[in-house]
Amino acid sequence: MDGASKFVRGDAIAGLIITAVNIFGGIVIGVTRYDMDVGAAADVFTKLSVGDGLVSQIPALIVSLAAGLLVSKGGTRGAAQTAVLNQLGHYPRALSVAAGLMALLALLPGLPFLPFITTAAAMAFVAWTVPKQRREEEAAIVAQQIAKDKLSADAEKDSVKESLKMVEIELVLGKQTSAHMLAKREEMARRVQKMRKRFASRYGFVVPEIKLSDDLTIEPKSYQIKIHGTTVASQPLRLGETMIVIGDAPGPDVPHDITKEPAFGMRAAWVSESFTGELKRQGFEPIDTLSIILTHLSEVIRNNLAQLLSYKDMRVLLDRLDSEYKRLIDEIIPTHMSYSGLQAVLKLLLAERVSVRNLNLILEAIAEIAPHVRRSEQIVEHVRMRMAQQICGDLLHNGKLSVLRLGNQWDLAFHQALKRDAKGDVVEFDIDPRLVEQFAGEATKAIRTKMDQGESFVLVSAPDARPYVRMMIERIFVTLPVLSHVEIARGVDIRPIGSIS
Repeated sequence: MDGASKFVRGDAIAGLIITAVNIFGGIVIGVTRYDMDVGAAADVFTKLSVGDGLVSQIPALIVSLAAGLLVSKGGTRGAAQTAVLNQLGHYPRALSVAAGLMALLALLPGLPFLPFITTAAAMAFVAWTVPKQRREEEAAIVAQQIAKDKLSADAEKDSVKESLKMVEIELVLGKQTSAHMLAKREEMARRVQKMRKRFASRYGFVVPEIKLSDDLTIEPKSYQIKIHGTTVASQPLRLGETMIVIGDAPGPDVPHDITKEPAFGMRAAWVSESFTGELKRQGFEPIDTLSIILTHLSEVIRNNLAQLLSYKDMRVLLDRLDSEYKRLIDEIIPTHMSYSGLQAVLKLLLAERVSVRNLNLILEAIAEIAPHVRRSEQIVEHVRMRMAQQICGDLLHNGKLSVLRLGNQWDLAFHQALKRDAKGDVVEFDIDPRLVEQFAGEATKAIRTKMDQGESFVLVSAPDARPYVRMMIERIFVTLPVLSHVEIARGVDIRPIGSIS
């Protein structure tokens, strides 16, 4: 390449010198030998010299073209003509510029019009067709890739490994329920997204995606809610009817069927949608099918928050902390507890619907108690005491905390059932089964009475007995909060409403 370049440069310089000599010598010969005037001699011999120079530059042009072809061919595979055509095809703008230059030369006087205009048209046609062909090829490649990905996804969906994947939250609709909800799928997706945002702001972590599916094996007019593949709630529906919550009040003055509201178990009634206007005039609030399903789904998620907080979710929460609290975690883990132990503490808080959004305060409370105790239950009780302001604030109703307390008889019974070790720590809860049955009966009667009256309240017990009272109460009233005396924050306006005695 270096030799060819030097040859081309030298040949060009020599050609220019020869052309100059021919022009000067031709003028001299024309004037002296052929008695021509200077102008006529310059016109004749200049044209002859330039023509001869152009002919003599043809070898240099061929050598330059060959050098360009070698440069274009370098680093590519295949024949030279294929590489050159491919490179020209990848730059249609260059062909457009060349076509314009050929058209300009065709319009210049003295140059042949037909060859230049034909070449310009051919280049313009290639410059127009190449991008179009390339777009078609790219579209075909994309379509082929999409089809391949779809086949791969279908194969993966039908594979054994796919069947092992567990959906964390799933809403399963029966055949007729799914058809009834077909026009409301977009609204359902929007409201589910708002629900997940509300849970994130309320409880401090993002609940998993909710999968919506159809199942022909369940009752056509029903739905199921599954957590980790297990059905935790199922409810039949009356499509084309609305539900109203009536509680202890008399039913409406229209045809209705008494039922139980699925989310909270309150007394309700099914009424035909044609009586919606009449129900509103009577002061009732009709609930459509979509609202029934989503309210039930929301309550089921709230009752299973502990199961939905995965190890991965916990690590995401910890990674979002400031650097100072990350150092605090390094002090706690693994010296005093493990990451799994920290997850267990958060799960126990969520199991009683205590938000973990104030993770900084939770970590500070854990750091205080973790060096002294090992059991997660004991750590949680200390954390709850430190979070008293938040817990009470979330439970206030009209600025007051309504309290239903244990009577003296049950305080004493639970206190005597606590067995302690030499250090004074509770190691066992030993209570007579007959007392458990009696407590369940009395608690159910007292709590149900207050709930039927529309009261929003908490149950308060002694600090040591609180976990065990909660253990028995949650089997009867899942949503009823159970606090200890030390978890009632200072400055909270307390309204006693009775006792279990």
